[in-house]
Amino acid sequence: MSLIPPALSEDTLTILCGVSLVAALLIGHTLFERLRPYPSIAFEVALPEEVLPGWKGGSILTNPSIQEPSRPGQIICYDPSTARHLATIRAHTKEDVDLALIKARKAQEKWAKTTFAERKVVLQSLLDFILCHQESICRVAARDTGKTMVDGKFGEILTTCERIRWTLAHGEDALKDDYRDPGLLMFYKSAKVEYRPMGVVAALVSWNYPFHNTFGPFITAIFAGNGILIKASEHVAWSTMNYYAKIARSCLEACGHDPDLVQFLVGFQDCGEAVVTSGVDGITFIGSPGVGTKVAMAASTNLTPCVLELGGKDVAIVNKDVDLKAVVPILMRGVFQNCGQNCIGIERVIVHEAIHDKLIEMVDSRIKQLKQGPPLEMENIDCGSMTMSGRTPILETLIQDAVSHGATLVAGGKGFVHPKFPQGQFFTPTLITNLRTNMKIAQEEAFAPIMAVFKFSNLDEAVSIANSSIYSLGSNVFSRNQKEGVYVMDRLRAGMSNLNDFGVNYLCQSLPFGGVGKSGYGRFGGPEGLRAVCHQRSITVDRWPMLIQTFLPPVLQYPMNNVGDAIVVTRDLVNIIYAGWVGRIKSVFEIVKVMLVGANEPEQLS
Repeated sequence: MSLIPPALSEDTLTILCGVSLVAALLIGHTLFERLRPYPSIAFEVALPEEVLPGWKGGSILTNPSIQEPSRPGQIICYDPSTARHLATIRAHTKEDVDLALIKARKAQEKWAKTTFAERKVVLQSLLDFILCHQESICRVAARDTGKTMVDGKFGEILTTCERIRWTLAHGEDALKDDYRDPGLLMFYKSAKVEYRPMGVVAALVSWNYPFHNTFGPFITAIFAGNGILIKASEHVAWSTMNYYAKIARSCLEACGHDPDLVQFLVGFQDCGEAVVTSGVDGITFIGSPGVGTKVAMAASTNLTPCVLELGGKDVAIVNKDVDLKAVVPILMRGVFQNCGQNCIGIERVIVHEAIHDKLIEMVDSRIKQLKQGPPLEMENIDCGSMTMSGRTPILETLIQDAVSHGATLVAGGKGFVHPKFPQGQFFTPTLITNLRTNMKIAQEEAFAPIMAVFKFSNLDEAVSIANSSIYSLGSNVFSRNQKEGVYVMDRLRAGMSNLNDFGVNYLCQSLPFGGVGKSGYGRFGGPEGLRAVCHQRSITVDRWPMLIQTFLPPVLQYPMNNVGDAIVVTRDLVNIIYAGWVGRIKSVFEIVKVMLVGANEPEQLS
């Protein structure tokens, strides 16, 4: 009988690795729970009836749109996957914004005096609420955006929980006084940077992840000691005002703080403009480059600092040496999660020509099996709906333009009329290949369930294709040869990059998030994100106040009796600090001589 154990299959190894990972996470979580020094305050928020199982209310809108010409001041809220009417909400105006800022400023004056320990109680209470109400949070997001529950767990819950965990564990260290080297000239001083709250900041956030995009800026702002105005997209006004706003305000109130610290606003362009020009102390904007440019211009009126996270045309570069069975599922998730409505979703797959055909074959079979429909009305849905109305003609035009210029449409490429919900806003999961960089689909952000594939023959060509876009947000490289993978990453113009993975830099909340070029500037996430909502104050104090303080010798005091002597003293002072040792020693003797008997050198005027 052999004592050598049989070789484990690849599937068995995968299962064992998965079980080990889950066990490690459970052990780590248990230790974290036992060691955490901050309590949690329980609170509850009523769940909207529209997300309760079996709800069939709400009239079906024949031409769903968030705004009707006859009611310009109203937001028409509806489920984009069914066109069921959810509510009609008054759009906020400049007057609402001004009042919200007054309330937030008053609350922030008290909040700025709270300790980090008090702020951690709020965040821990919020985290515990999220953990207990994951399903409710995701159902609300699904009803308002058409996303699936799984997409909600990934994009709404997981990311928000990790933001809170990182902030609880590392936020205080990121904002503590940062001591700096004062240099030889100021050796007797202690130098530091203090991070003080800006005051009241604003976040104008996008609709694709209404819960996370709301609470990400909220967590950062309040932990740094700020109040915040959150202007949510009109496309998710229902979920924001009927549930998410109540969570944030109820959490603050339950923990004994003024809920006016956070103000929620929903409205159209005039509302956003009012927020930007209101006099807030800092702005975070998540959206398109076109609107981001307008935000920056409007913010310049008050010189309000901005963090802009704008469009993306993220790539996945697939080298010829990869295991396609491992990579294809990641590409599928990267492209089709949330129906492609992700700022760091994979919009371009750049694949080596040696494995191109095999990759197309593998993804084609998977894409054609994807199930579409309303996630709260039908089971086993892979792809929900497009959140914004009117997207189908735009996307079809992009596809048709590419095909007319030589691209090959393998699957999809058009809107999908659901047999049970014909008013739903669906677009068929699409696969298109043989693309070139001069096609519109290669340059314009699709924000849709479209896998757009390019071929390359060598790594430099792959880099050239990737860098041909005006967008420079995230990027992903897949290669078994780590040296080649890093070679490619080092040459990509992007704010973020991942090797052999997709988008995980955002799950590493210690990292800053953001792009360059048309993808925006500034960062949120990590220490940089916390410090971005702070004023940085440079401070010096005497290191040994009883022994040494700054003293100006008589020769340098105003009015100066002999400017020539003052010039010699300052020259020698510079040499003592920065010259070589011979020059330093000579300057010491010269400066002593001047102090005792004077330099007797006239001031040179010509």
